[in-house]
Amino acid sequence: MDIFCIKAVSLGDLEKVLISHDGAGPGSGWFLDKIVIKHKEGEDAQEVVFPCNRWLDEYQDDGKTERELTASKDGSSMKAFLKGKSCFPTIVFYTTVFAV
Repeated sequence: MDIFCIKAVSLGDLEKVLISHDGAGPGSGWFLDKIVIKHKEGEDAQEVVFPCNRWLDEYQDDGKTERELTASKDGSSMKAFLKGKSCFPTIVFYTTVFAV
């Protein structure tokens, strides 16, 4: 699993995200488990989970390298894992990379 923390400005309440890659280079495809976005304003922290569980690879799954993800209704599964992390607001990508 790879975790990427990206500091960003607040975008308000998110319902969908679009993620893609250009497919450049050999072995450029990857498997995306989910995207977790955490945001903290004052003392209130919010977490939104966008499940994917699909390949972004022109040679795997359905061949798409772009996915539009919709927020899940319950992001509580990652709260314990991310508790105490200090990078807010943050976009966190959880990926599992398989060789093709």
